[in-house]
Formats: sequence, structure tokens, C-alpha cells
Amino acid sequence: MSAADFLRLAKWAAWAALFVCATCAAQPNAKSDLPVALPDVKVDDRWVYRRTDKRLKPPTQIYEIRVTFVDSRAIVAVTEGSGGKGQSDATWTREWHSAVSPDGGVIEMEKSLLQFPLVPGRQYQAAWEIRRPTVGTFHVRHERRVTVVGWEDIEVPAGKFRALKIQADGYFKRLDRTVQDEARNTFWYVPQVKRWVKSVYQDVQLEVVEELYFYRVQ
Repeated sequence: MSAADFLRLAKWAAWAALFVCATCAAQPNAKSDLPVALPDVKVDDRWVYRRTDKRLKPPTQIYEIRVTFVDSRAIVAVTEGSGGKGQSDATWTREWHSAVSPDGGVIEMEKSLLQFPLVPGRQYQAAWEIRRPTVGTFHVRHERRVTVVGWEDIEVPAGKFRALKIQADGYFKRLDRTVQDEARNTFWYVPQVKRWVKSVYQDVQLEVVEELYFYRVQ
């Protein structure tokens, strides 16, 4: 890790320490019987995540999301790796379903993974397709049965949170080749953070984990 990376991480860690007490104090206000509404995302809201994906070198990377534009339909942000590396734009729906990913993937969303308001016990269907024009004919379809499991305590690098767990089970099917298998997405969503503090994607060959390292929202 370079000196610049170390200083940047130290700054994020210091900010995170300031937010931990406020976050912990807010957790008891999470009411299990109240629906979780669509987040009120604002320009300059930001989140830093630690992403672990063994396909990558190094397998663990840290990146920042900083919102640059919001309207009734979309959230646009700049994503940037530690040390100012790999800056790119990304777009999500207002329900935080990716529309254009930082790696150039284009997502055709039919039914979002997060469908607000979120209430424990609720179930619904989700479906989307992904194309990656920069890597040829890649085309995959995902379908899930989503369950809003309920509230639970979770600890990530950004601190301890009371989070709403959402689990989505189903399958992926490659449309450019003959490959299909089971897949699962799991989120721990925290209303005060306006996003998830942890997410896990799993299939027969792959596991990708993202954990919140730091956040600052308005």
C-alpha cells in the first residue's frame, strides 16, 4: 500500500470513528413494525466499501461512491478506488438497482432486488439482465425470490448497526452460452446509512462480499 493510500484510509477511519457513536445511538429507533421507505439520497452523500472478490488481484479492494446527481428516477455517482485509481461513473435506480455499473456493464432491470417500502416478512420477485459490451457477447439473466427476513445486529468495519436483512434466492442463466446455476444475494440494509452496510453475492463458483468502511450522508 502506498503512503497516499495509507493516508486516505486513515482519514476514512477517523471519520468512521466519529460516526460510530451516532450510529449506535440511532439503532434502537429501528422499529420492526414500521416499513422502511425509499432512501432520500442527496448529492455528495458518500460511502466507502471494502470489496472481497478472489477473482481479482489483489482480492480485497477499497472503493468510494460519491453521489453527483439525483432525480426522481436515478442516482448518478463517481466511484473511485483507493489512491484515486480507477475513477468512473455509475448509475442506479432510486431503489439502488444498478443500471450502468463502474465496469461498463449495462443492466436491464425488470423487477428490483430492493423494492421499497421494505417490511419484515414481505416476499416478491426480482429479475434483471446484464450485458457487458466491452467484453464481447456477455449476456446473463438473473431471477430471484426475495424475502425481507427481519432486523438483526451486524458489525462491519464502519461499526455496529441494526440492519434489515434481505435474502434473494434464485438462479442465473447465461444467454450467450449454455450455463445456468443457483445464485443468492444477501443485503443488510440500514435506513440511516441510506444503503446496505454489507452485501454478499454467491453462486456455485463465486462469492463477492462488500462491507461498509465509512459513510457520510446528509
